[in-house]
Amino acid sequence: MGYKVGLGLGRVEQGPASFQAPVAVPPNARKIGLGHSVPSTNLTNETWDFSQEQIIVEEKVDWLNNTNSTDITPSDLENWLKEGPSSTEVIKNSPFCDKTVIENVFNAKNIFDELDAEDLNKARTRANPFETIRAMFFMNRAALKMVNIDAACDFMFTTMEENENFSNKEGPIYFADICAGPGGFTEYILWRKKWWYKGFGMTLKDEHDFKVADSCCASIAMFQPLYGADERGDICNPDNLTDFADRVANESKGGLHFMMSDGGFSVKGQESLQEVISKTIYVCQCILALKTLRPHGHFVTKTFDIFTPFSVGLLYLMYLCFESVGIIKPNSSRPANSERYFVCRNFKADVRTTVIKEYMWKIVFRLWELKTLDKDILEIVDAEVLKQDAAFFQYIFDSNTRIGNQQIVALKKLAAFCRNPNLIEARQDDLRSQSLEYWKLPNQNRKRIFYRVQDLLTDLGLKISQVVFQLRYVHSWEAARAKLGNINNWLCAYIYSSDRSQTVNFVAGVGYSNTFHLQNNQNWVKIQSLHLVKGTLLLADFVKEKIFVNNQQVTRHSLHVIDAVSLGSMNLLGHSFEERSKLIRIFCKAVNKESQSIYSVRVRPKPMQKLSNFLSDDSLIRNPSTGASDHWVRSGMNEFHKVNMFMPCQYLDQFKKHIAQEWSMI
Repeated sequence: MGYKVGLGLGRVEQGPASFQAPVAVPPNARKIGLGHSVPSTNLTNETWDFSQEQIIVEEKVDWLNNTNSTDITPSDLENWLKEGPSSTEVIKNSPFCDKTVIENVFNAKNIFDELDAEDLNKARTRANPFETIRAMFFMNRAALKMVNIDAACDFMFTTMEENENFSNKEGPIYFADICAGPGGFTEYILWRKKWWYKGFGMTLKDEHDFKVADSCCASIAMFQPLYGADERGDICNPDNLTDFADRVANESKGGLHFMMSDGGFSVKGQESLQEVISKTIYVCQCILALKTLRPHGHFVTKTFDIFTPFSVGLLYLMYLCFESVGIIKPNSSRPANSERYFVCRNFKADVRTTVIKEYMWKIVFRLWELKTLDKDILEIVDAEVLKQDAAFFQYIFDSNTRIGNQQIVALKKLAAFCRNPNLIEARQDDLRSQSLEYWKLPNQNRKRIFYRVQDLLTDLGLKISQVVFQLRYVHSWEAARAKLGNINNWLCAYIYSSDRSQTVNFVAGVGYSNTFHLQNNQNWVKIQSLHLVKGTLLLADFVKEKIFVNNQQVTRHSLHVIDAVSLGSMNLLGHSFEERSKLIRIFCKAVNKESQSIYSVRVRPKPMQKLSNFLSDDSLIRNPSTGASDHWVRSGMNEFHKVNMFMPCQYLDQFKKHIAQEWSMI
């Protein structure tokens, strides 16, 4: 290069005559270039003491049992409510956590302002001990949080049918998923429980909407999104809460068995105010649980910091409405954030709960009124009342202190990993394996598998000829008796099919929105607006029902299920007709979307009656709209459908024989 000892490097050999060392290059600079300025990104070769973290794979919720029997009156509650301007001072001076911990949490959160966002994301991937679990075969990481919480609660959410309070009742188990788009919580529940569980959901439409239809492991057939009176899904709107609660009560016939909520929104640049900003969504999720749960139901909801009197007061009111509560920061929740979950077990539908529910409903309306004003609700339970319940107060204090200290360590670790990109978390693979085993999850990745009707028939060991339905007609009651023999061995059903139009066919569900019926015993034709679980094969009557609402007649398409070969992955070929009928009733309730009648085909079991009672049946009526002499039967309240024939069905076990291919005109 022409360098001469003792001379400079300038064009005319000017400049320093000697160099003591090469020009220093910052360690691990990667692609950082000129003009890059982030205050604390001073790249170093520092190390990290991994012993600072206490990692427990087999987490358990630490339950706080409700032993508080204090009576509460509406006047007591009204005196507790305090309003005023919002302030962060109430957080810094919170009596519900060690003050040093609060200060250190807020100081540690400054990492989000001081370090480069890209560097933080890369450091998080390397620093989080559980990061490599990712989303597994689910849509997103949210599903793994519910997996984790369920395991920490001894799988109480996915064994509801075994709960002594519900085990003697016919399913399905009803649940709700609130503020949870794209639907990871629902995806987990339906993957684990299939059509034994039915879900309702509400979340904001558009960008944050549910996308359960994109799941590769769960069926959308058992999930019904509802968006409230404004059709936007805003849970903070009181009208939407009422609309959702009314629809769920109508369909679940007794309320939800459990509710999950995962509400939150971006607080970038305002991380320290996350708790204050989120209070409305907190209370709206809680009141919806109180309005929709049945006795002994469960509830889990996301919170962040629990330092303000408002947040602690809200949890106190919920604590009084359940037999036990607990707070958990699951391993699947990234350790550097403030996220945690409040779990409530065994809903107490007593007088005190009713009083609290009415009070919280007033709070919802008041927050809705204050949303455009420079005023806020600061307290909903008197501070002295919270302190007097020593067990509750200590539980909140200890939980905040423990999770706060964990977060401080995690944020310091994140900063160290950001400054030294060579640091790695060597325990990730082992922790992943141990967690999957504890959570009872298979080690699989997301994979979309396409399924055809022919695949379904092959899996069931059937040929197409076995699902061809050949009609034969018997045009008199005497001829029918001669064919059927002992009529005491038979049940029968009224059907819509006629000699001119065959509406009874086999119907196959092969996943996603693909449901087909065998038209004219020749071609599998897709049915629009009908979702059935993948692997389902039904014999059903496609009926046009007349519904009378406010003296207006509306036609609605309905699938009346007569029998089933399989319901999802459950093969029914070895079950009796009575057993199949019970399972069909549960299945129909799980996949029917009554509140979406305009957009979907109704699914219901075909009503059966003893054939011996057929001639004395008084359920047949004249045409309800014209009074004509053709026969109609009542489908439900103010609902009817025309009857063209009856179909006898026998209590036989074998698939080929359980349907009598004999028909009788009425």
